[in-house]
Amino acid sequence: MTREQLDCFLAANGLHAGPDGVLLAPEGEQVGAVTRTGEGAFLVHVCEEGYRQGQDEVKAWWPEFRLAWMFVKPDGETEYGDTLGPDQVICDVCNAEVTIRPVPTVSGYAHCGQCFGDLGLPFPGRVRPYEPAALLEVGD
Repeated sequence: MTREQLDCFLAANGLHAGPDGVLLAPEGEQVGAVTRTGEGAFLVHVCEEGYRQGQDEVKAWWPEFRLAWMFVKPDGETEYGDTLGPDQVICDVCNAEVTIRPVPTVSGYAHCGQCFGDLGLPFPGRVRPYEPAALLEVGD
């Protein structure tokens, strides 16, 4: 990713790069690494911790840049939606904006804090949910 994309990714997830490229959550938990790969390019490795409970896989997801949707037509042609930023996450259950990080997902579906809390499942991973300052500013 570019420097601008890296800055957006870090701000939207409330992360920061520490010494030696270590990727840190607000309370200092190491969640990955950032590596410079070339002129202005960066590679981000993020640990998305999780667990299985019954049929469900529960993960702590750090959103990145991704396509909003992809549609494959019967003739094999593929159409793509816009690119979403790491600050653009909607709850797949109630359609509310998800402002906590990491985003809890259940079987690949993003949940806001309320919907995830309603399930009574433990939050996945070592990092407790928090709201990045960048997302709080957007919502104000």
